[in-house]
Amino acid sequence: MIDTHAHFNSKDLKNLKRQIQIIESLTYLDKIINVGLDYQTSKEAAAISLKYPNFYATLGIHPLHSGTISSLKKLYETLDCSKVVAIGETGLDSSTKEDITIQENKFIETINFANEINLPIIIHANNTNKQALEIIKENLPQAGFVFHCFQPNLEIMEEIIGIGGYISVATPITRPTAKKSLEVIKNIPLENLLIELDYPYMSDNPEIDGKNVFNKIKELRHLKYNDLEDILDSNAKRLFKKL
Repeated sequence: MIDTHAHFNSKDLKNLKRQIQIIESLTYLDKIINVGLDYQTSKEAAAISLKYPNFYATLGIHPLHSGTISSLKKLYETLDCSKVVAIGETGLDSSTKEDITIQENKFIETINFANEINLPIIIHANNTNKQALEIIKENLPQAGFVFHCFQPNLEIMEEIIGIGGYISVATPITRPTAKKSLEVIKNIPLENLLIELDYPYMSDNPEIDGKNVFNKIKELRHLKYNDLEDILDSNAKRLFKKL
């Protein structure tokens, strides 16, 4: 399994080194994409990727975090970013009183940066699927994109797939109330599906949660374990070409 979205950084984990050692000991996690939320976590993600073989990194400014895209460009130009596989997470989040126009401008600037260096983007869209999709349509990421921890909506899913995007699902699909999420899993073309744990936000036990998410998809799509593993890993490597 390739975990396409996690957050291993000193801000969120008290004992970062020990946490990484635990995750690396899990045999089913072949590769982990460690996602930047701001300048410092992006810098740390890049450093972790160089130290630990199965870790990869992204550089990003989360819509609710402060920071400039120019600072990410400087990181990319000055650090060893050989294992940076994407830009993000970026996008829109309506849970703040901040003028969303500020987020929109930063989102567009991030897409432009990703296009300059030919990397895909990871999109955070919290109750903003439609607005984020409109920006994507007008500013198409040339190397691809994924809506991470996708908030279920079949119509939006079809539009995302229609322009070549991916969606990623996490532990919410295993909840008893996840009827809309299950409909997405049942209907999405398998070649556009990714899997993630969003550790430590969505998962506090990657070994158990990862298997539960994987098995829920396997159950809904009536697939053998190895077949689903091959499909999901192939999808991740197609989008994140540096994996």
